Amino acid sequence: MSDHLPSYSQGDVKQALFAAGASGTIYSLVMPESEAMLAAVMDGGTAGREAGLFDHYREAWTQKQDTLHESYFERWIAWSSPVVKFDATAFPHHYPTAGASEGIFKLMAEYAASAQRRGFEPSIHIFDGEYEGFSAYAASLGLPLRRHARSDWQAVSEFADRHAQFWISQPSAIDGAVWPHFDAFARELAEMRPDIALVPDLTYVGNVARAFEVAIDLPNVAHFVFSHSKPFGGYYHRVGGVFAREECPSLVGNKWFKNLLSLAWGSAMMDHFSVHELPSRYAEAQAEAARRIGHCLGIAALAPAQVNLLVTAPASAGDAPFIQAVHRGCEDERIIRICATPSMAALIDPKLAASTAPRLLARWQAEGLT
Repeated sequence: MSDHLPSYSQGDVKQALFAAGASGTIYSLVMPESEAMLAAVMDGGTAGREAGLFDHYREAWTQKQDTLHESYFERWIAWSSPVVKFDATAFPHHYPTAGASEGIFKLMAEYAASAQRRGFEPSIHIFDGEYEGFSAYAASLGLPLRRHARSDWQAVSEFADRHAQFWISQPSAIDGAVWPHFDAFARELAEMRPDIALVPDLTYVGNVARAFEVAIDLPNVAHFVFSHSKPFGGYYHRVGGVFAREECPSLVGNKWFKNLLSLAWGSAMMDHFSVHELPSRYAEAQAEAARRIGHCLGIAALAPAQVNLLVTAPASAGDAPFIQAVHRGCEDERIIRICATPSMAALIDPKLAASTAPRLLARWQAEGLT
C-alpha cells in the first residue's frame, strides 16, 4: 500500500506545507464541539444518559448489543436527509464500520471474490484525482485500476470495463466541491451500463455549509459508504457505515464487533448538530486559514472550498514542485487542493493544536497576518 501513497506524503513536501499551516493529506478537524460531546458521553452527562452508554456494555450474553447500531443508522438517515435522497427501505442491511475505509476495503474484497466465482475480470474505476484509498485498497487486493478524466464523464459508459465497480465521492475529494454532474453521471451509467456497479462514498456529507442533494436511488447503486471522520472531527473514533441492498457476508460480523462508544458519540453529535451546522459555524475560520496559507505559500488565489476542511486555487505548470504535489484532477480540471485543518485548529482555539499553534501564531504575527 505504501507504493501507492501520493507524492505529497513525501517528507520534504509535508514539511513545506506544514510550515505554512497546511497539509496535502486531508486530516479531520477536531472542534470544541467534538471534544465537549465526547466528554459528555464519557462522564455520564446528558448525552451519556440519553445513550445509556454503560448499560450498553453490560450483559453481553443477552445479545442486546446486536441491534444497538440500528439507532445510529436511523439517526444518520434523518440527519443526512436534507442532502442524501434515497429510499432507506431499499437498503435494509446496515453495517457499522471503522470509518469509511473498512467498508471500502470489504466491499472491494467481496467484489473480487464475486468476480472469481462468476468468472469475469474485475476492475476498479475512478476519476483522476479521487480519494487515494480507492486505489490503495484496489492495489492491496490485486484489482486492476483504471482512471478516467472527470471532464470526459459522458464517455465512461462507452469505455469502462464490463462488470466494473466505479467508486466516486460526493462531495468530491478531487476538489472539495459538490460535483454538479453527479446525478447525470449516475443516471447515464444506470441506463447505458447497468452491468457497472456505482459505489458512492458520502464521507464529506456534513462538511458543506450550503444546501445540495445527492440522489442515489438508482438500480446500479447496491451499496454506499459514509463516515463521521471528516464532518465531526472523528477520524480516531473510527465511526461510519455501509448501507446495502443485499447482505454483505464480510460485514455481518460488524453487527457484533463494533465500537459502542464511537457509535454513541456519533449519535450524540447528530442529535445536536444538523448536517450543515458545523461547516457554517466555522466558515470564517476556513476563509481566514485560506488567506494566511495563501500568503505563506505565495498563492494569492487560494480560497475556501465547499468542503470546509479544504482550500483550493487554479493550478499552473509553473507552480513550485512541492505545490505540484498537491495538484489534483485531470488536465482539464487541474487545481491546487490543500487541507487547511492545521491553521483552522490554531485559529479556532490554540489548545486544539498545542504543538503547532505557537509556531504558526509567531509566523503570522511576524508577517503581519494577525
